Amino acid sequence: MKNIILSIILCSNLLFAFDLNDVKQLKEDGDCPMCDLSYANLSSMDLSMSDLNDANLSHANLTDTLAHKANFSNSDLSNALFVRSNIKGASFVNTILHNVDFTEARIWKGNFSQAKIDNCNFNDSALGSAIFEDNNLTNSTFKGAILYKTIFKRNVMGIPQ
Repeated sequence: MKNIILSIILCSNLLFAFDLNDVKQLKEDGDCPMCDLSYANLSSMDLSMSDLNDANLSHANLTDTLAHKANFSNSDLSNALFVRSNIKGASFVNTILHNVDFTEARIWKGNFSQAKIDNCNFNDSALGSAIFEDNNLTNSTFKGAILYKTIFKRNVMGIPQ
């Protein structure tokens, strides 16, 4: 009985890890800097031009999201899903990107400068003219990605052992 109660408490915390007021602010204003949107389902939303600087979006679902020129700088996007998202021109400068899935995402002109990239999936994504500067890309995959005019500068790259 004690285990069941503990499981219910833990699961309820996961279901509502994000701040409901922050989600409301994002939907109404389109901006939510320094917000807690962890575990939020933001799939299929239009976040174009949104300011999400310094926000917590860990474990957020952004599948099929439209986020042209959105600012994700200095945010935590650990374990987030951007599958099939259209995030052209988005800024991920100095962002934590751990286990992020960008499969089939369109990220033309995305800026990943100084982002902490670890174990990310960029397979089949469109990264034309994107900027990867001062990153460690060793454990990330780019199989089938479009890398036309993509800038890779001062990065650590290699095949994972």
